[in-house]
Amino acid sequence: MTKSLSLLGITLLLLVGCQKPPPVRNEAPRPVRTLSVDAQRSQVALTLPAEVRPRIETRYGFRVGGKIAQRLVSVGDKVAPGQLLAKLDPQDLAPAVAAAQSQLDAARTEQKLARVELNRLRDLRQQNFVSQAQVDRQQATAEAADARVRSAQAQLTQAGTQVEFQSLKADVHGVVMAIEAEAGQVVAAGQPVVRVARGGDFELAVNVPEKDLAIARVAGQWRASIPALGGEPRIATLRELSPVADPASRTYPMRLTLHGELRGIALGMSATAQALHETQPAFVLPLSALYSLDGKPHVWLVAADQTVQPVPVATGGFLDDAVRITAGLSAGDRVVTAGANLLVAGQKVRLLPSNAAEGGQ
Repeated sequence: MTKSLSLLGITLLLLVGCQKPPPVRNEAPRPVRTLSVDAQRSQVALTLPAEVRPRIETRYGFRVGGKIAQRLVSVGDKVAPGQLLAKLDPQDLAPAVAAAQSQLDAARTEQKLARVELNRLRDLRQQNFVSQAQVDRQQATAEAADARVRSAQAQLTQAGTQVEFQSLKADVHGVVMAIEAEAGQVVAAGQPVVRVARGGDFELAVNVPEKDLAIARVAGQWRASIPALGGEPRIATLRELSPVADPASRTYPMRLTLHGELRGIALGMSATAQALHETQPAFVLPLSALYSLDGKPHVWLVAADQTVQPVPVATGGFLDDAVRITAGLSAGDRVVTAGANLLVAGQKVRLLPSNAAEGGQ
């Protein structure tokens, strides 16, 4: 039995040895599009949503507390300097004014009596009926009465000023943006009642994400467009960029000043702000040149013998239909720009004649 198995094994080995190996498939070089790379600078655009806001917003509040008797403006109303915005109930300060007036009247009466007594003692002193000390004491009493009159007059003036402060007036031309207190409401001194945007000064409020903060700081040019006005580009310049992020949105508030014709712009309009900045020299390739291998970006590099090899690269941002390569390539390298996903390492390729001319450009 063992001898039979040995003979069978020898027979199988002879049969296998007599078989010819499969022929090697000789595939023709695959035609590809290529590009000879050269480092160049490019402009990258940072586009952020924005909103038209006034440069200065004033929150008007009464200098004294009290109950609001009247609100004389509404949201959207245009106001002028000196225009009355709201009034407090005058009864709140009427007793204080009456008391100050009474104190002034009493002080004037004491002043008058002190002056009469002083004049009388001076006449008696000339006749040597009283001593000089008595005259001096009365002189001091008269001067004290004068001081009490001045004090009472100041208190009455202050009370009158408090009454004037019960009328809230605008300081500049502007538009009412919000009403923060209504008639009948009791407000404290300084509490906002009416919010007014100063007219004519428009700017864009932009929230800059953390990742774009460096670009926003160095951007020399900003272009703004307002879709409601046709989207025509407008020039804008950076006025303010907060160094502290908003705690809720984790973005950095930025203000851009609008230039040029501002006719037709209204507060609250949506807009877009775009910053253009120069990048460091890099190789700009079509997106089709990228090839993913092990989750990392690669490109196919064409060697002198017309074979291709995958080369890992580092990207530095995307343009509209291209990608910036910052590492992995050298000037003059020829890279496959179309058909990258169909190639294998070491495969021979054939450059299309039309692209051979383009590669030198």
